[in-house]
Amino acid sequence: MNPTQKQPTTPGALADLTPADTLRCAARYLEIRGWTQGTYYASTEDNPYPPACVSGAIGMAAHGHRLSIPHHCTTRGGARDYTHAIDALAAYLDFNQPQPRATEDDDPTCPLAWNDQPGQTAEQVISTLRDAADDYDWTHATEDQLETYADHEYSQERLPTRAGFLVWRAAR
Repeated sequence: MNPTQKQPTTPGALADLTPADTLRCAARYLEIRGWTQGTYYASTEDNPYPPACVSGAIGMAAHGHRLSIPHHCTTRGGARDYTHAIDALAAYLDFNQPQPRATEDDDPTCPLAWNDQPGQTAEQVISTLRDAADDYDWTHATEDQLETYADHEYSQERLPTRAGFLVWRAAR
């Protein structure tokens, strides 16, 4: 694209979204709109914001609207946010909830398969999305962030902790 053409822009509030932000938005979407299994969105005729599976909720958080197949959209601005959030959730599931595979094609750490496991509940999905977001924030913290947080805690005569860092980061 030539510099003389109008460049696509991302609104300021959305420009700095991390995968953790997208995962937290997806968790909130599920709390408000509801959760489903076996399909991206519950079939409702008139509802532009229907109950969704984990992939559908991440798609709503990343794209801002309902897409029939959230992970097949590569031309819209939210595709990068969607992919990064799904990758962060998959990495979290792979490390924190490893389970044996029944077959080579059965991957319980795939967020789509994980969402549809028998016995899975909305509360478990929402909690896991938030835990994955916290894990992302913790594992991707910069050295400057950690040093600033530690200095703050030492000035308050407290020891720095992972939980304290997450609270401190959320308040900033």
